[in-house]
Amino acid sequence: MLARNLKDTFDTLRGEAKFLRMIVLGLIVANLFVSCVAISRDQVVTVVPPTLAEQSWLSKTRAGEEYTEAWAMYIAMLLGNVTPSNATVVKEAIGPILDSGIYQDVMEVLDHQIFLIRQDRVSLGFEPQKVLRDNANPNKFFVVGRSVSEGPIGDKKRQSRTYEMELVIRNYRPLLSWLNTYSGEARSQDVIDRETQLNERMDKLHNKTE
Repeated sequence: MLARNLKDTFDTLRGEAKFLRMIVLGLIVANLFVSCVAISRDQVVTVVPPTLAEQSWLSKTRAGEEYTEAWAMYIAMLLGNVTPSNATVVKEAIGPILDSGIYQDVMEVLDHQIFLIRQDRVSLGFEPQKVLRDNANPNKFFVVGRSVSEGPIGDKKRQSRTYEMELVIRNYRPLLSWLNTYSGEARSQDVIDRETQLNERMDKLHNKTE
């Protein structure tokens, strides 16, 4: 009788142990699944980028509009305010932001510009007035403002200037993938389309008068 009771108790304990092992195994699998989902999910981080006093958001491949516009403003101000004394600092600051596809070209242009600035003892200043986003390309920005170049004897030359750039987010980092600067207003796709239409109308009028 005692032996049979002990056997029944042992069988019961063995069954409970097997059941508990199955539960533990299930919990382990569930935890692994949750961990994989958490790792693969694009984490969103709240940040305060340069030249921006308010919070914005940043994920692995995307960012808030305020964040990217603030970076566009920062890059334009960095490149637009260069003196013989801070030229090297500007080059070192812009380097980590450059995409590998344009890094070498931009560095070569900066080296040439720095050489001319130091040789001619010219100081460049830039006051941004507005930041525009291209309607056709959300990664493209136009920072429009007034530039001032001052020579060694204090002579100043002022003109409207635009910094046109493309910014992408990779691994939570803003990268400059394309850059151009020119005098005048932003040459956004809207402006280019209007100019094309105007030129076409002028050509038609010119052909009619011939």
